[in-house]
Amino acid sequence: MTPFLTHLDRDALAALGIQGWSFGYADRVRFGELDALNHVNNTVFLRWFETLRVAYIQNYGFTNYGPGDPMMVVRRVTADYHAPMFQNETYVLTARTRSIKTSSFVMEYGAFVDGTLRASGEAVVISLMDDGKTRRAHLADAVAAVVARDGALQEG
Repeated sequence: MTPFLTHLDRDALAALGIQGWSFGYADRVRFGELDALNHVNNTVFLRWFETLRVAYIQNYGFTNYGPGDPMMVVRRVTADYHAPMFQNETYVLTARTRSIKTSSFVMEYGAFVDGTLRASGEAVVISLMDDGKTRRAHLADAVAAVVARDGALQEG
């Protein structure tokens, strides 16, 4: 059994039958995450993706969310339902960067149960200065991490 909310790398994810992802964690569906149809509500997927995104961004070195650090702003986010998820099911959330530009990148998300994709999503994330308006170039180490770990396409 994989401990909940513990970072899973590429090898740990592959051992769980999830290929092509290099960052994730496991958790379980809680009662408060269900809707009237008794399965996980789409808004919950967005919350899960947000929690994973923050951990991912810190792990890859984009920011620590401290004073003077880049502000990482979500420009757009989506969640796509594929199959229901029910109370007490153990799931694995995954994240990766598909492409990266000087001050923005496109992330992909997956929610898996027993290696089967139940939900997916995408986000466009922008790095800004402290003023919340001016774009800021990503830190070089973060760019190198997404290219090396995720195989992200580097654009522009």
